[in-house]
Amino acid sequence: MAKDFNPNKPFNQLPSLPPDFSFDDVEILKKVNRANIALSKLSGIAMAIPNRKLLIEPLTVREAVASSGIENINTTVEEVFQASLFDESRITKAQKETLYYRDALLSGYEMLNQKGFLNTNSFIKIHSVLEPDKKGIRRIPGVKIINRANNETLYTPPDGESTIRNLLKNFENYYNSPDDDVDSLIKVAVCHYQFESIHPFLDGNGRVGRILMVLQLILAKRLELPILFISGYINKNRAEYYRLLREVTIKGNWKAWVNYILTAIEDQSLETTSTVIKIRDLMQDYRDKLKSKLPKIYSADLVEFIFTYPFYNQKIMMEVFSVSRKTSALYFSLLEENNFITSMKIGRDLIYYAPRFVNLLK
Repeated sequence: MAKDFNPNKPFNQLPSLPPDFSFDDVEILKKVNRANIALSKLSGIAMAIPNRKLLIEPLTVREAVASSGIENINTTVEEVFQASLFDESRITKAQKETLYYRDALLSGYEMLNQKGFLNTNSFIKIHSVLEPDKKGIRRIPGVKIINRANNETLYTPPDGESTIRNLLKNFENYYNSPDDDVDSLIKVAVCHYQFESIHPFLDGNGRVGRILMVLQLILAKRLELPILFISGYINKNRAEYYRLLREVTIKGNWKAWVNYILTAIEDQSLETTSTVIKIRDLMQDYRDKLKSKLPKIYSADLVEFIFTYPFYNQKIMMEVFSVSRKTSALYFSLLEENNFITSMKIGRDLIYYAPRFVNLLK
């Protein structure tokens, strides 16, 4: 908490990290333990599925929809899956922005795998994928966070590019450094508050900040795949999220904020674990029934195809399996006749999907 905080003035005195607060609190540590157990279970279940893309592709879209929804960019999981089959001229602004989010998340994941850390340039790169028309650190003064209901200024973030970059340098050092005294899950909460308070970009700060949360868990080796997404919890508890963010700034109420994020991690870990188990079981059901009903076309690759691309068309199958249009049409026809998939028309395009799988991702 800064002395004499004024929401109408740039918060250039935002305290650097680590915060001047002891997280050695019984309630916090109990929540840390529960969240870590739930997260460990998710990580173990995910690692038991051989093909990582089976989880990354569909689950990142679900996160993209939830995170974008927090910013009132509203679409559905099905619409985004469908939109990924078409060029930009045929999709809505909300679908386009949600696909940008997915691409930004995967871009950050790739950078983290390549470098083993993320820095300010990484944050800028992630943001440039998310907001291709609003690239770079914020230079325009006068940015404010406003309550749209009554036009009240709730917060004015730090001003000046050099100030923002200095704060980001401190942030990246804390984000990447191992700290044996503070659990990584607590650090995720601390870093998310700090990034949102720095507010380095003109737009997209919340979405970049939520991408950095899951990437930080991978950096800390609590997860291997970017499949835990806290946006689902935040979206359901949005008012509390913004209230507790402000309370850290105004009252120094770190405990309530950290407990909120720990609860979100536990909640989403349990929910995602349940989803992954259902996907695994449904895949096994498809393997068994495909072998029995369609032994001539059955293959492990075909099952993986059905669960990697929630919506697909003949072109995708032709590219993945290097088969002709005739063979692709035959496969889809047999799969649909035997109730493994169904089809629908969007415009002139015929697309296919497995309804039971898509329903698991909603």
